[in-house]
Amino acid sequence: MKPLAYYHVDVFSDKPLSGNGLIVFPEAAALGTELMQRITQEMRQFESIFLQDLSGSAVTARVFTCEEELDFAGHPVLGAAAILHDLYAKDKDVAHWNIKLNVKTVHVSTQFKKGVYESWMNQGIPEFGVTLSAAETKEIMEVMNLSADDLYPGHLPVMVSTGLPYLLLPLQHNAVNAKIKITDLEDRLRAFGAKFIGTLNIPDLSIRTWDNSGQVEDIATGSLVGPCGAYLVKKGVKSANEIIEFKQGYNLGRPSQLLVKALEKDGLINDVYVGGDVCKIARGYLEANLTVD
Repeated sequence: MKPLAYYHVDVFSDKPLSGNGLIVFPEAAALGTELMQRITQEMRQFESIFLQDLSGSAVTARVFTCEEELDFAGHPVLGAAAILHDLYAKDKDVAHWNIKLNVKTVHVSTQFKKGVYESWMNQGIPEFGVTLSAAETKEIMEVMNLSADDLYPGHLPVMVSTGLPYLLLPLQHNAVNAKIKITDLEDRLRAFGAKFIGTLNIPDLSIRTWDNSGQVEDIATGSLVGPCGAYLVKKGVKSANEIIEFKQGYNLGRPSQLLVKALEKDGLINDVYVGGDVCKIARGYLEANLTVD
């Protein structure tokens, strides 16, 4: 096969070598699932995104972590949209994209300013699922090296999704101590309709999440911050239609700023927008004859 072009970007930061790294493959139509998985493992970023079937402003995308394909993800979509703007709409200040993922099509707008791209995606209507009982809360908090006293007063863990379902732990302190202490977290989360777990420290609007083994902490997570913003608006902690700035990755030496705006109509949240800056870092080619045995 011909050399495969790729772009390395940092998402949720206006400064290079910060935010969350991502590899974007803009011409991946010829790649099969197993090869995309292997390439992602080779690149060693938290996620890679592969773009296929570009037609005007519409494109199909597939997202992989080193472990698996995801049906939805936040920072890969924002980073991919910035690269699409850079490649195919460089003469425009603002561009719009429809990115088709496995479970939904996401509208993204991009704007070039001050040397970086600002990307905003509409994650749609949030889904609020099960709220944990007191007994379930005690168990899951212990699993996360936390106690029920660490929860924000009047708040309990709840499943929230804008495409990828998270069990959200709303905290008042001790978020820095959170860690996954078991090996079967994914099975436990499945019982609550969740795929991953995330913490939201409400006083300083910082968030954290991990792979389900607890081995890798994510630096900046668009699929988590959307549910966090929707949750805060639903609970009346923040107001609808205002831009809420979250932070993530500071404890990892990769400070990231994530923006959320939840729109409300007739008392219901009908759209959750997630945004952030995207910096281009590098471009290159995979030149080996890439096949899967």
